[in-house]
Amino acid sequence: MDLLSHALVGATIGELSPKSINRRQLKAAGMAILPDIANLFTYIYLGIKAKRTIPWAGADDFQSNPWIVDHWTFLPWEISHSFLLWGFLLVPILIWYRQPIMLGIAYFSHLLLDLPSHTGIWSTVPLYPFSLRVEGWFDVWAWSIESILFTAIVPFLIWQIIAALRRWDWYYLRWPEETSTES
Repeated sequence: MDLLSHALVGATIGELSPKSINRRQLKAAGMAILPDIANLFTYIYLGIKAKRTIPWAGADDFQSNPWIVDHWTFLPWEISHSFLLWGFLLVPILIWYRQPIMLGIAYFSHLLLDLPSHTGIWSTVPLYPFSLRVEGWFDVWAWSIESILFTAIVPFLIWQIIAALRRWDWYYLRWPEETSTES
């Protein structure tokens, strides 16, 4: 999935979280894009190798340089997209530091959404360091900016509908601590 859609799904998760969490939408959006931040080095390195004026690799650079998946700059992407990292490192850290569980859920949403939306060079290895590779059905990461903006409409609308329902204080989206008790 693309970065914008991941952020919007994260914002939706934040919207569904207790209202007592400050900047909950922003925090969840940040956690939802965090796994892809590990890929910055790969984009810069491949952009330099592809002799781009601005050292930033495009989708065609990845397609024409399949060796990049064996380069050390690709390793942080595979590690950050591992369910094992999520379960054995991230969740315990969140629990230890008493952080809202919605942060872990937002990160997890990224891992889940990448499974169907990454094929070929970007197919995921969800149990890294074990080499089980999951081949998705389509490559959102390689789409044009217009396509990404168009498909981001769906998660944006879902977020806004949930935000409106939360503003209207729809009973089914309230957390127990948000329900007023009258005597």
